[in-house]
Amino acid sequence: MITKIVYSFIAVCLLSACATLQTQVDPTLGDWDYVIENLPRGEPEGTFTIAKDGDGYTGTLQRNGGDNSVPLEEIALENGVLESSRFQAQGNTVVMSGAFEGESFEGTLAVRGRTFPITAVKK
Repeated sequence: MITKIVYSFIAVCLLSACATLQTQVDPTLGDWDYVIENLPRGEPEGTFTIAKDGDGYTGTLQRNGGDNSVPLEEIALENGVLESSRFQAQGNTVVMSGAFEGESFEGTLAVRGRTFPITAVKK
């Protein structure tokens, strides 16, 4: 009888432990409202999106009022740090890097030897 109680207790504990396991959601995934600062022609705003694709990531960047989005290419993202991602703007390759922390992102855009701050908040 005691053996049955012990086995039942162990089974209940194991089931409870399994029920509390949750899949970790990558906090960098989703839509982010951004502002690019200190550009010669203003401070454009828009949305960039990061999505999981197999073992890697895909993404797009859309400027508010723009007709189309541009793909984010070669996304290198690890432990909340965007080591690099590239996109094309007006014939130039722009490299975006930065760090995600909670619901915010702070980084830089590098193009033609210049850097510009970019900040974003999660939608």
